[in-house]
Amino acid sequence: MSVPTPFYHFVQPLDVLMIRGNKSFGGDGQHGEAVMPPWPSRFAGAFRAALLGKDAGQLASFAHAGDRLTGELGAVLGSRDAPGSFAINWLSLAILGAGAGAGSLRAIVPLPADLVAFDAPGVASLVALQPTAPSAGCTASGELPLVAHLRIARQAKPQAGRWLDATGLAAYLRGELPARTLSSADLFKRETRLGIALDHGSRTAADGALYTSEAIALDQAVGFLVGCEGDAGQLPKSGHLRLGGDGKGASYLAIAFTAPVVPPQEITTSRCFRIILATPGLFAGGWLPEGVTRCGSAGEYRLQGDGFSARLACAAVPRFDTISGWDLVRQQPKTAQRAAPAGSVYWFDDFAGDVGKLAEWVAGGLWGDNPDRQRRAEGFNRAWLGLWRRNTP
Repeated sequence: MSVPTPFYHFVQPLDVLMIRGNKSFGGDGQHGEAVMPPWPSRFAGAFRAALLGKDAGQLASFAHAGDRLTGELGAVLGSRDAPGSFAINWLSLAILGAGAGAGSLRAIVPLPADLVAFDAPGVASLVALQPTAPSAGCTASGELPLVAHLRIARQAKPQAGRWLDATGLAAYLRGELPARTLSSADLFKRETRLGIALDHGSRTAADGALYTSEAIALDQAVGFLVGCEGDAGQLPKSGHLRLGGDGKGASYLAIAFTAPVVPPQEITTSRCFRIILATPGLFAGGWLPEGVTRCGSAGEYRLQGDGFSARLACAAVPRFDTISGWDLVRQQPKTAQRAAPAGSVYWFDDFAGDVGKLAEWVAGGLWGDNPDRQRRAEGFNRAWLGLWRRNTP
């Protein structure tokens, strides 16, 4: 399996963003919460719409008849039921400094599930969960041999809303403890907007049906780093997008970026590694990544890939997300699906095989034989390969 060469854009909203989740709202007294970071499907739809919007006739043919377009654009977009080569392969926040070179861009990602931030006396500011065997007399809540333990000097309340920059992410993937984190307050603010529901019969405001919704206001130099693949040169290097609810606009600009990778030879030596979800994971096995099945008389969970295998030893998976969305072509909701949240971490040991094939599989997305080509093109199941250093403090 060959991994397409990605290209990246810095996307910056021109106004606040209305990033709605999977809960309907708009009735009397309801509140619509914003999802941050957004799902990658939002950007897949925005860029696909930008490609289609270049020709009104093609847009109408694609949207109303569902026809596959002719030529290279047809190969890139496919049809409304079978996507083409275009796909999202990276999504994060980013801070763009002076200039537009790779050195001026810092990718920003939420804190993964195996890192916990604190702001309390006598407790380290950042602590990594350690996979260890359950203590004597302690029953593990799952069926894996190891449990991710949090060990700190004293009880303290974890801090929410912490993020890693590109330097911290690279250190984290190498199995090191990042030196610093960023706060959500350094990147964006949540604002409350007041609205009024409509009477769908008269298309006028309904009496007394007030509601509120959250808007995301990014700081001046903050935007989104969006990695794409398979556009066959159809996407301009810069332009504008319709992004999020209420038709809010955003500009985009092609930019150089190199995603962090780990030295694969270390995995060959240690025979263990981590897989970290960069975007939500839609897996047939619920929390289990594609390719991991329970097997053997011992009931182990093993990852079986093309040319490699490993044992799933431990996992840190937060509460499930529910992914849905709105199908603009059919004017109906997309099917809601449970997803393992971005930042979920899976520890593997007993690795055998070709580490290059493992890295290639992770870089291409954790899909296996899953037939959902639409969600694959939208950028779900993207992951990072990280080292597992068993003695990290």
